[in-house]
Amino acid sequence: MYAFKFSRGQIQCIGHYSEDGEKLRKLIFPADYNETEMFWIIKANHAYGGRSGLLPLLGLIIKAAVKRKISPSPNFPDQCSNGEICKNKKFKISRLYNLLRDGKKFDVKFITPVSN
Repeated sequence: MYAFKFSRGQIQCIGHYSEDGEKLRKLIFPADYNETEMFWIIKANHAYGGRSGLLPLLGLIIKAAVKRKISPSPNFPDQCSNGEICKNKKFKISRLYNLLRDGKKFDVKFITPVSN
Protein backbone atom coordinates (compact mmCIF):
# COMPACT_ATOMS: atom_id res chain seq x y z
CA MET A 1 0.00 0.00 0.00
CA TYR A 2 2.80 2.43 0.86
CA ALA A 3 4.66 1.67 -2.38
CA PHE A 4 1.57 2.58 -4.38
CA LYS A 5 1.08 5.77 -2.38
CA PHE A 6 4.70 6.98 -2.42
CA SER A 7 5.17 6.13 -6.10
CA ARG A 8 2.16 8.33 -6.86
CA GLY A 9 0.37 5.38 -8.39
CA GLN A 10 3.24 4.46 -10.71
CA ILE A 11 3.68 1.03 -9.07
CA GLN A 12 0.76 -1.22 -9.90
CA CYS A 13 -0.54 -3.37 -7.05
CA ILE A 14 -1.54 -6.89 -8.04
CA GLY A 15 -2.60 -9.31 -5.31
CA HIS A 16 -1.18 -12.85 -5.26
CA TYR A 17 -4.66 -14.36 -5.60
CA SER A 18 -6.18 -11.84 -8.02
CA GLU A 19 -6.84 -12.88 -11.61
CA ASP A 20 -3.77 -11.00 -12.88
CA GLY A 21 -1.70 -12.30 -9.99
CA GLU A 22 -2.59 -15.90 -10.80
CA LYS A 23 -1.56 -15.38 -14.45
CA LEU A 24 1.76 -13.76 -13.54
CA ARG A 25 2.56 -16.46 -10.99
CA LYS A 26 2.08 -19.18 -13.61
CA LEU A 27 4.24 -17.31 -16.14
CA ILE A 28 7.15 -16.40 -13.88
CA PHE A 29 7.62 -18.96 -11.14
CA PRO A 30 8.44 -22.69 -11.19
CA ALA A 31 5.44 -24.91 -10.45
CA ASP A 32 6.93 -26.20 -7.18
CA TYR A 33 7.82 -22.75 -5.79
CA ASN A 34 5.69 -20.94 -3.16
CA GLU A 35 5.82 -17.37 -4.46
CA THR A 36 3.20 -16.11 -2.01
CA GLU A 37 5.74 -16.00 0.85
CA MET A 38 6.81 -12.46 -0.06
CA PHE A 39 5.99 -9.44 -2.19
CA TRP A 40 7.48 -9.22 -5.68
CA ILE A 41 8.69 -6.33 -7.83
CA ILE A 42 8.78 -7.29 -11.50
CA LYS A 43 10.99 -4.93 -13.43
CA ALA A 44 12.40 -5.45 -16.92
CA ASN A 45 13.75 -9.01 -17.04
CA HIS A 46 13.88 -9.69 -13.30
CA ALA A 47 11.49 -10.55 -10.49
CA TYR A 48 12.75 -9.37 -7.08
CA GLY A 49 11.14 -10.81 -3.97
CA GLY A 50 11.17 -9.68 -0.35
CA ARG A 51 14.45 -8.20 0.82
CA SER A 52 15.87 -8.38 -2.73
CA GLY A 53 13.04 -6.15 -3.91
CA LEU A 54 13.73 -3.29 -1.51
CA LEU A 55 16.35 -1.49 -3.64
CA PRO A 56 14.38 -1.78 -6.91
CA LEU A 57 11.28 -0.63 -5.02
CA LEU A 58 13.12 2.36 -3.58
CA GLY A 59 14.45 3.20 -7.04
CA LEU A 60 10.94 3.17 -8.51
CA ILE A 61 9.62 5.38 -5.71
CA ILE A 62 12.46 7.90 -6.14
CA LYS A 63 12.00 7.89 -9.90
CA ALA A 64 8.28 8.65 -9.48
CA ALA A 65 9.01 11.42 -6.97
CA VAL A 66 11.54 13.06 -9.31
CA LYS A 67 9.15 12.94 -12.25
CA ARG A 68 6.39 14.38 -10.05
CA LYS A 69 3.90 12.70 -12.31
CA ILE A 70 0.71 11.38 -10.75
CA SER A 71 -0.95 8.29 -12.16
CA PRO A 72 -4.31 8.82 -13.88
CA SER A 73 -5.94 6.74 -11.10
CA PRO A 74 -4.12 7.71 -7.88
CA ASN A 75 -6.50 5.70 -5.67
CA PHE A 76 -5.24 2.49 -4.13
CA PRO A 77 -7.03 -0.53 -5.62
CA ASP A 78 -9.76 -1.89 -3.35
CA GLN A 79 -8.68 -5.51 -3.69
CA CYS A 80 -5.33 -4.66 -2.11
CA SER A 81 -6.59 -2.83 0.96
CA ASN A 82 -9.85 -4.36 2.10
CA GLY A 83 -8.51 -7.05 4.45
CA GLU A 84 -8.99 -6.59 8.18
CA ILE A 85 -5.92 -8.72 8.90
CA CYS A 86 -3.74 -6.16 7.09
CA LYS A 87 -4.68 -3.54 9.68
CA ASN A 88 -3.59 -5.73 12.60
CA LYS A 89 -0.32 -4.53 14.24
CA LYS A 90 0.97 -8.06 14.95
CA PHE A 91 0.40 -8.94 11.30
CA LYS A 92 2.36 -5.87 10.18
CA ILE A 93 5.29 -6.72 12.46
CA SER A 94 5.28 -10.32 11.23
CA ARG A 95 5.25 -9.15 7.60
CA LEU A 96 8.14 -6.75 8.24
CA TYR A 97 10.17 -9.52 9.89
CA ASN A 98 9.54 -11.87 6.95
CA LEU A 99 10.37 -9.11 4.49
CA LEU A 100 13.78 -8.51 6.05
CA ARG A 101 14.50 -12.22 6.53
CA ASP A 102 13.76 -13.54 3.04
CA GLY A 103 14.75 -12.48 -0.45
CA LYS A 104 14.87 -14.06 -3.90
CA LYS A 105 15.60 -13.01 -7.45
CA PHE A 106 14.46 -14.69 -10.66
CA ASP A 107 15.46 -13.89 -14.22
CA VAL A 108 12.42 -13.44 -16.42
CA LYS A 109 13.33 -13.67 -20.08
CA PHE A 110 9.94 -13.06 -21.70
CA ILE A 111 8.84 -9.81 -20.07
CA THR A 112 9.48 -6.56 -21.90
CA PRO A 113 9.36 -3.33 -19.88
CA VAL A 114 6.30 -1.17 -20.47
CA SER A 115 8.10 2.03 -19.49
CA ASN A 116 11.38 2.97 -17.88
